[in-house]
Amino acid sequence: MEAIFHAALIIISFGAFFFIAMWVENKLLIKQGKENYDLRETVANILSSVLYKSMDAVVIILFVGGVGAWLNTHGMQLDLPKHWLTYLGVFILQDFCFWIFHVVAHKMRFAWVSHKIHHSSRHFNFGVALRQSLLAPLPLFSISFIVWAPFAFLGLDIKVVAFIYELNLFYQFWIHTRVIDKLPAWVEFIFNTPSHHRVHHGYGEKQIDCNFAGVFIIWDRLFGTFVHERDAGEILYGVKTRPVNSSNVFVMVFEELIAMLKAIVSNRDIRHLWKHPDWHPPKST
Repeated sequence: MEAIFHAALIIISFGAFFFIAMWVENKLLIKQGKENYDLRETVANILSSVLYKSMDAVVIILFVGGVGAWLNTHGMQLDLPKHWLTYLGVFILQDFCFWIFHVVAHKMRFAWVSHKIHHSSRHFNFGVALRQSLLAPLPLFSISFIVWAPFAFLGLDIKVVAFIYELNLFYQFWIHTRVIDKLPAWVEFIFNTPSHHRVHHGYGEKQIDCNFAGVFIIWDRLFGTFVHERDAGEILYGVKTRPVNSSNVFVMVFEELIAMLKAIVSNRDIRHLWKHPDWHPPKST
């Protein structure tokens, strides 16, 4: 129960900040003459976030806590020193694990099932950062074990795990905006920024499958998946294949899962599970 309380406290604290940030951003978008928030979509985004974070808390407690306890019982957990350098190292490790997870979520359809909702909006603002799937924390649908597995082995207190994870997501919240242009060159080189993430949310050929970073854009620079905003062309937000035209949160969450299952059945081809989301089986001659 203590873990649930601490997780809820973190979510509520961050949530208050999110609402204030969205209100300020909307005012700035209006002032700059840019397309601002759509009320129906924003409500759907917030509701999807509540469902997502509820499932997230369950996974933190059951997977990280439960599996971690089992590993500890069998002497398979590390005993890391409780030091700020340890926590910084874990934060960097978790961010790299997120990068791997994010790449796979774009390349394999069964993982895209839980990530597509985040890309399906035709807007790009702080509200879109909250647009998440309740399927996302579940290993069955999202390979989220890539993010969580290291935590189970590290032997950290579950409150520390929750804080490090939420801090990563908190950082990613503010990069979903058009009101911030470019930041100082050293920041743009090391960190993920609104400029880099705008490219990632476009559906153009040079856009959606790049800039996978959560916090550190250095991962994309190292592995050749970085695209600069100036080289990306015109950025149109959303998804080109099977766009979502609904603000019903359950349609937003489940439509890609249903579409994938239909494709497997109609084509009698299970490869839809691990192929790229845009893949179709070759037509027989």
